[in-house]
Order: sequence, then structure tokens, then C-alpha cells
Amino acid sequence: MMKLFKINHQLSKKTSTLIEISGFVLILLIWFLVTANIGKPTVFYTNTSQYYLSSSAVNAFVKPIIEVQNDTIVCADKAAQYQWYADDVKINGETNNYYKIKKNGKYFLETTDFSGKKINSDTIKVTLGKGSLVNRAILPSPLSVLLSFKELHVNDFLVRNTLYSIKLNLLGYLEAIIVSILLGFIIGLIPFFKSMLNRYIEAIRFLPLTAVTGLFIAWFGIETNMKVQFLAFGIIVYLLPVVVYRISQIDNIYLQTAYTMGASNWQMVRKVYWPFVTSRIFDDIRVLTAISWTYIIVAELVNKTGGVGALIYTAARQSRLDKVFAILLVIIVIGVLQDRLFVWLDKVLFPYKHK
Repeated sequence: MMKLFKINHQLSKKTSTLIEISGFVLILLIWFLVTANIGKPTVFYTNTSQYYLSSSAVNAFVKPIIEVQNDTIVCADKAAQYQWYADDVKINGETNNYYKIKKNGKYFLETTDFSGKKINSDTIKVTLGKGSLVNRAILPSPLSVLLSFKELHVNDFLVRNTLYSIKLNLLGYLEAIIVSILLGFIIGLIPFFKSMLNRYIEAIRFLPLTAVTGLFIAWFGIETNMKVQFLAFGIIVYLLPVVVYRISQIDNIYLQTAYTMGASNWQMVRKVYWPFVTSRIFDDIRVLTAISWTYIIVAELVNKTGGVGALIYTAARQSRLDKVFAILLVIIVIGVLQDRLFVWLDKVLFPYKHK
């Protein structure tokens, strides 16, 4: 047991897997408990109609205001008579300025003022239930997140939007890799370009990419090409300095050995620099996949033509946090699968790294 907490002790793969699974189950259990209906009885309600007094109607009547206090609807406005209605049906005997809620339904109050004019309040839709430790308007339950996938699939075309985001991601990533490797080798190997551009390449990492979205719209429009270019640029600003840095990491002993054997400049690039740099930056590319999914959300908000980023934005505006969590889970799953794919490709392309 003490080995589990011993500093720098390596656990077996089986033990690590069991702990990982246990951690996942524990997270789900905590999530379920804090959103479960285990609190005291609570009334959930929403207004289904609103009345706004315009500046041109100063002398118009104002609807009585009703509000829910615990399990009771209360009207603080003075009136000659009160009459409560449930689902548009008069509730016999309920003629006070308050009404204790007994069942789900839509409630409103009819008041009669002292001049005999009848005025109805807004309608309140009431649902009785038990509360949770964390308000489900802030953190939806695991079950509601799971059930939202059906609506996302049928009404929001989740599969199509996910494929669109993957397409943008891949196109932007491929372009970024090609440009970063090409420019990185030029800057890293040729002293003139290294002296002229290296400082600027390092400084560009501090550029807030979300602030330059307007520039990309002006340059490339608002269609798919703009989004691909924005994603590519977002990866290039991080990957290009890494390529230059990896080139500088090559041990002199390899360079001296190659020169001693009479290697030409092209042979040096092909036989020494290229294998060393590509095997190292493959790990960097794998790490940077997370950045591309971060910026894809920003890119897809421009001229929302699809994608999981646009879906998340729409769901958040609708206060559908169950959908937001569901889409985030989809992104996480895709990210994990991408990571596993990179691990497999790393073993296939660079087997000597794993011997």
C-alpha cells in the first residue's frame, strides 16, 4: 500500500490502469451525487409571459408582480380581490394574495383593483422537485448530458458538425506542419536568415491570436479558407520556433562525424538534420493538437456555418449546459483518439525511439 505513495516509485501497468479506472468512476460518482435529487423539496419555475411598460404608456396599468418564495407564490401588490388560476382554471377558495403550490402547472393571479378593473399577472410555470447540492442550471447531471446526445444528433446534426471540425483541424494542421518545417529548416540552418528572423519568430509566440481574427477576415473572407488559415497560423506560431530549437539541439559529434565522412550539405540535411528533427518534433506536434482544438472554437464563431465550436456557442446562448457538456465530451474523445493515433504513428515512423 505504501508503494502507491512512495516518491518516484514506478507502479506496474496493471496497477496504474486500475487506479485510472477508479479515478474515472470516482469523478462520475461525485458528479452524480452533487447533481442528484437529494436535497429538500424545491420549486423550479420560469416566467412564460412578460409585460413591459413603454415610456409612451406612463398612465397604463401595471400587472401585479408575483414571485415564488419557497413553496408559495406571493403577490405583494395591494388589491381589492385576488383569485388564483392553475392551467387557466380558477382555483376555488384561493382568494388570498398568496398560494401554496401543490402540483406542477402554470399559475397566474387575477387581481381586482379598487376601481373594479381586473388585471392578470404574468404566468409562472412551476415544477416541483428536490434540489441538489449544486444547481443543475450551473452543472447538469450526467444523465441529462447523456440524454442530450439524442437531441444533438437529431436536431443539431452532431455527426456532420463534428466531421466539419475534424476537417478544419486536419487541413489547418497539415498546412502548419509543412510551413513550419520548411521555414524552420531555412531559419535554423542558414545563418543569414537565422540572424534576421530568429528573434521575431520567438516574439510572435506572444501574439494574442484571438485579437487578430479581424485581420484574417479581411485577408481571407469569412468562409472555410479563412478558418483553415487561422488554425494553421495558430499552430505555426508555436511549432516554428520549436523546429528551429530542435535543429540547434543536434549534438556536434553527429555533425563532425558526417563532415569527416565527406557528407555534402544536402546529405547533411537528409541524413542528419531531417531524421533528428522530425523524430523530436513529432512529440511536439502531438502536444500541439490540443491548441488546434482551442482555436477551432474561435474560428467557427465567424460566419457560423457548422462545427462543434458553433454548436457550443449556440447551446451556451440557449443556457443548454447539458448540450455544452456533451459537445465538450465529444471533443475530449476526439482528442484522446488523436493522441493515440500519434503514439501509434510515432512507433511506426520512428521505431528506434522505442527500443
